[in-house]
Amino acid sequence: MSSIPPSTASTARETTLFGDSTTETPLSYESTDPLLSEIITYFISRGFQSSLVRSFLERETHLDLKTNAELMFDFLKERQQLNPTIFVGIEGSGISGVTPGEDKRLLVEWGLTEETANELRDSVCNDTLWSKQTLYHWLFEWILNPWDSFSQMSFDRIFYDVQFPRNQWNSYDRKGGPQMFASSYEDIATGIDGFLNNNTKVTNANLMNTMYRSFFHATDYQSAQAISKNGIKLTQCKPSLDFGSDPSFYLNPSIDNAIDWIKDRNGFHGIVVYWVDIDKLQSMNYRDLVSEGDDLWKKVVVSSRCAQNSEVDDNYFVYGYQLSNPRQILSEWENHGGEGVEDSWQNVIPSARWFEPIKHIQLAVKTRRAVGLMNSYCVGVIYFHTKKPVDQ
Repeated sequence: MSSIPPSTASTARETTLFGDSTTETPLSYESTDPLLSEIITYFISRGFQSSLVRSFLERETHLDLKTNAELMFDFLKERQQLNPTIFVGIEGSGISGVTPGEDKRLLVEWGLTEETANELRDSVCNDTLWSKQTLYHWLFEWILNPWDSFSQMSFDRIFYDVQFPRNQWNSYDRKGGPQMFASSYEDIATGIDGFLNNNTKVTNANLMNTMYRSFFHATDYQSAQAISKNGIKLTQCKPSLDFGSDPSFYLNPSIDNAIDWIKDRNGFHGIVVYWVDIDKLQSMNYRDLVSEGDDLWKKVVVSSRCAQNSEVDDNYFVYGYQLSNPRQILSEWENHGGEGVEDSWQNVIPSARWFEPIKHIQLAVKTRRAVGLMNSYCVGVIYFHTKKPVDQ
């Protein structure tokens, strides 16, 4: 059971599901149970309303049998049962007559404070990017990687340290491979071929008589650090994405595509780079949905997004297009009865769309054995910043 230090803020605003009233609630609380206090601290450090959290935890038994993260996801399941709409969100879902800002209100219904809901929503500058993901997607990312000012300031000192030259690989002996501090994401996009050619792990791999290809995973810098040091952890991945309802790890073969998903979010980010033996992947339990036709792809992505069994659940690797309209899929599924109507998700299959005019491609890593292989292909991580630091 791990404990995350609480936010440096002394108070947090709380809002219930009933009405618009808010109350200031101190982030200090009394409890005779140290474990309960620790777990509440963990929730509050991620911006959740302490009264809702306490009410939930006091109904839970055997708190010591679950990790803090597992308890948090149990809490979210309960919140979703109270209002299934909060999973999908409002903005960009095709619901007419809804004014901007509704997703902030729904994040509060998930259990976040108003302050945290505003910070989460405002951290994604690109409204189109925000609306293409379900509300649960953004909330999940927030839970795993809360972007608090303390951790950002700490990384500031590392990122801008002059001992780390820009746009070249450093520290080949470090666990997880070398790292690079890029001057900007434009430098990465335009210079990735040169960066890869200067990476000795890539050079050594090229000496093998097999077909290698680069893949990229763009994320926040905390996750990039964790992945490079400790490898991929499927338990830290999001469930119910394109290629299966179980958590999978997704990579892009296009550096531009990877950057597009993160460049409009403020702060520090990282791109974990993999140099992958394609022949080896395809010799395992590998599925190529591009070559198997559009009908299968639509069936897989819709069933997966609706948390149903899919035809690729048992595969190690799945390769195929990214779904461009997940909010629409989940909204239509809910309109057809959702979980309450058996096989209602099948009515939504014709609505599945990929990105146009470019069909964005992704690779899903789905099993522990697949993870072990992919970890061996990691050749480093590139860090960059999407907003100039404020002058001190």
